[in-house]
Amino acid sequence: TVKKVIDGVNNQTNIIIMGTEEQVRNNEILSSYNVKYSQVGIIAGKMAERNSKISVTYKDLDKDPTFATKYSSENLASGDVVVEGKRSYVVKSTDLFNVQSDSQTGSQQVYTQVGDALAAGVSNANSDNLPIVAFDTGHEEQLFSSPVKKLFSSNNFATKDFNLLTDKIPDHTQLIFIGAPKTDYTDDEIKKLDAFLSSASNSNDRGLIVSTAVLDPTQVPKLAAFLKEWGITLENKVAMETDTSKYIMEQPAYLLAQAGNDITLNKNSSYTNLLVPMAQTMTVSSSVNGITTSALMKSSNTSYTVSPDDNSNSSASSKTKAESVLAAVGRKTVKAGNKTANASVAVCGSAFFFADGIVNANTYSNGTWSADLAKYMTGTTGSNAVTITPVQTNATDISLSSAGSTMIGLGIFTILLPLACFIVGIVVYRKRRKL
Repeated sequence: TVKKVIDGVNNQTNIIIMGTEEQVRNNEILSSYNVKYSQVGIIAGKMAERNSKISVTYKDLDKDPTFATKYSSENLASGDVVVEGKRSYVVKSTDLFNVQSDSQTGSQQVYTQVGDALAAGVSNANSDNLPIVAFDTGHEEQLFSSPVKKLFSSNNFATKDFNLLTDKIPDHTQLIFIGAPKTDYTDDEIKKLDAFLSSASNSNDRGLIVSTAVLDPTQVPKLAAFLKEWGITLENKVAMETDTSKYIMEQPAYLLAQAGNDITLNKNSSYTNLLVPMAQTMTVSSSVNGITTSALMKSSNTSYTVSPDDNSNSSASSKTKAESVLAAVGRKTVKAGNKTANASVAVCGSAFFFADGIVNANTYSNGTWSADLAKYMTGTTGSNAVTITPVQTNATDISLSSAGSTMIGLGIFTILLPLACFIVGIVVYRKRRKL
């Protein structure tokens, strides 16, 4: 995908690295985090070699502080990268590298995302338009949104936060994302959502994505009723899997789902591993008030459901096995002047589906599915998707426990080396006696 993005650049594009060429080459930038920053210059250079429309320059912010004023809202710092094409796009150093501390050892683990992040920056800087995904923040949302925001950003969407209760929906928004709310919505908020989805003054496709974390419908009656109007009825149940090949980590609730066959999000994508942990189930109505509702993800026919507060000890073998809907979308046509647009509401029954380490991992198809869903709901196609995947750069080749260290020390230095010296001494002694 990175090569596809670079090969598709037809406009003059400048990758501007915040630092001197010498600082980059000598890994002086972010050196306190054990980051090998030189790879930014190397990969950017290879992009420029591959496509003559791309150039690479270096900017010393200490010598030219006025450059940062052009991007005052981004708080440019050493190690950031600015990509200038049809528009400007800032790739933060935290997008290039992910530095984490091991909770047990305290050591730093460095993950590089340079190639993917730079390609995403180039793609965004050359996109004709960036539809906005607006994240509601007013209902004690349980979803940590940074990973999915990064995913959308790398797929030619802009992201913004807003509070549906107190703020107006940001201009040019095409998709609203609600990340596992804990509290119900007010009548005014439901009216705002209705107005957004049914607006006749907007000729663009638009949509709403709701993720849940086992949301009891009786605790959010207004939101549940709104979703039911779109043909999606939440159940206060969690899907469990009995087939060990269809769940991970020995946790039947961490199941691998299958994509629905009712609609095609992207004919070029296949979703081989959709990890849907702690998935809330739902039912769909095929057609309600001009809305066509389809299943997007299902559990297998070897799965069953339980209540979140089920404390019974009955075995899985005694449960009724059947497919369950884990994600669904309702869609209708809206008249906008002389044109028509699509309005969609989608529900994903697992907030963990979008978690860091899942939505951005090559192992699972969650990232591709999420990007394709956003494009399907907003009618944006043809843009290059870049899933930013972390790769650890300072991984220890051998992980040795203290017991193992003691054993090696005892075996090699206390037994093997003295024994070897003793054997060599015997051999030398015998040879000298024969002289």
